[in-house]
Amino acid sequence: MQLCLFAFLVIYSAAFSVEYQQKIVDAHNELRSAVAIGNYVAKDDEVVPPAANMLKMIWNDSLANEAQKFAEECPEKHGEHPGTGENLFKAWDSELIEDVEQYSFQAVKMWESEFAENGFFSNIYTKETKKKGIGHATQMLWATAGQVGCGAKNCGVDEKLEGMNKVVMVCRYIERGNVKGNEIYKTGETCSDCPIGTNCEESSGLCIENGE
Repeated sequence: MQLCLFAFLVIYSAAFSVEYQQKIVDAHNELRSAVAIGNYVAKDDEVVPPAANMLKMIWNDSLANEAQKFAEECPEKHGEHPGTGENLFKAWDSELIEDVEQYSFQAVKMWESEFAENGFFSNIYTKETKKKGIGHATQMLWATAGQVGCGAKNCGVDEKLEGMNKVVMVCRYIERGNVKGNEIYKTGETCSDCPIGTNCEESSGLCIENGE
């Protein structure tokens, strides 16, 4: 008797069209570029130091599939995902939510706003950094996190909030950021320390793969 084993890869329906995927990537890169060239101002007019090694972020379909799989669970908190970073966004609306894409820009801007509301503090991620409530923003900014993929789910009526409609958005990142003791990015002259295999895109101050 021959036993046949089959492995199935489940591909979850993408929440975001190619257009919105690019909008999400662009929103991340706008923050990364502003910091890289020394033009980003955080809370109390703190000018954030320029970055020497900031990668330009691109979309990763595999990460998006992982993010969508987790979003389908309508999570209340972050999941277990060794090796990848994660940002989580939740929103509620009294109206029926028909289009989850509309929340993508709101989510990314809310994550980024942590710098404006709470400050930047240091390019080294420490226990004190974590306490400041800027973890979503630092993951967006993590210099070596050059890939992102996101998913979203209309979770329907949330009975805990008097029938408000709930949507969840999840983004996953490679590399994982927010590692205690590690640099969020390397400070220095813009693009002066781009990783091996990359070069400077002068218009953005970001490091891109050779040949792009």
